[in-house]
Amino acid sequence: MRTRVNGPENFSLDFAQLSPTMHLMDDQRMTVSASRIAAMLGLDRYCTPLTLFLRMRGQLSDEVDNAAIQQGRYYERATCDWACDTYGMEVVPGWEQTRLSHGCLSGHPDFVVRDEHGKLAIAEVKNPFWSYKGDDWGEPGTDEVPRAHFLQAMTYNHLVLKGVVTKGVRMDGPKDWADYSYVVAKLKGGIARYKIPYDGDIMRLVEMQAKAFVERVANNDPPSPEDEQDMRNLWPVQEGKVADCNSAFVEQLKALDAVKKQIKQLTEQESALKAVVLGFARDAETIEYVDNGSRTTVCSLATNRTLDTEALLADHPDLLSQFAKLDTAALRKANKALVERYMRRPADPTKATRVIRLKLPKEVQA
Repeated sequence: MRTRVNGPENFSLDFAQLSPTMHLMDDQRMTVSASRIAAMLGLDRYCTPLTLFLRMRGQLSDEVDNAAIQQGRYYERATCDWACDTYGMEVVPGWEQTRLSHGCLSGHPDFVVRDEHGKLAIAEVKNPFWSYKGDDWGEPGTDEVPRAHFLQAMTYNHLVLKGVVTKGVRMDGPKDWADYSYVVAKLKGGIARYKIPYDGDIMRLVEMQAKAFVERVANNDPPSPEDEQDMRNLWPVQEGKVADCNSAFVEQLKALDAVKKQIKQLTEQESALKAVVLGFARDAETIEYVDNGSRTTVCSLATNRTLDTEALLADHPDLLSQFAKLDTAALRKANKALVERYMRRPADPTKATRVIRLKLPKEVQA
């Protein structure tokens, strides 16, 4: 392993200066990967800047390579092939998960394709399955994708345009690389391709932020915690340590105590009201509001059930190629009758619970 990493403007980091606890800090960890740019900038709903910081320092476990992730890689190739057939592209062999790096940025793009214009372009594959229009996804052909995907694809484009070192071979500039990248997604409405134009101004800002972030990681200068989980991650409890407070902070503790008591009271009230609803419905599955001969369902009280996945997949193995990890919600939207056929109630009646779902329309609420 090299002991020094050089970046833009003669910026460098010496591994000898880092804490010996940073055992995960290798060449790859001294860069910010394309998939983490949004987290670094505070734009990732699933990962705060502090969480990323702690992962890069090895103080929090990183994403694991589990069966679900491995399964996802198979879907990626199928989605990419589908997009190629749909949009007249072809996959360039040998690029799958190749590591690219330049300065303080790095990444592992999913695929490189030659598009219908003869240009080489990054194709980043996403398989949300259930989303289509809305949920941060716009019309195919636009650049309207979730911000994390937008920045990830553009960063890959930036790396190839910069002429990165990959597989020991120097790439001498853009050549026939496109000044755009693609995000290819399998959505509920089918396959969709989004075009992300390269923006040098955005990438200059990203490079500056990545350089500053890597410096913070090296200097153990954590970003400010943003929520309760961040604070738990940043400050594990040290047994025997005491924090002194004043009367102003005691007022905060009193406020917290009051809120917890309110939650307890509301929980008790909720339980009592549920008992009223169940007592009224008895063994009925739904409650309907009747007014002048018209009927409106206002509450359902179905018994909890679970999907018999093994039986369903044994009868319909083709579903594995359509739904990631057999997403029940996505499958229900696509084929509700099929899901209902394989839903099973608990074998032990004592474990059967009734889920109360309110469906109050506006006219009833008024």
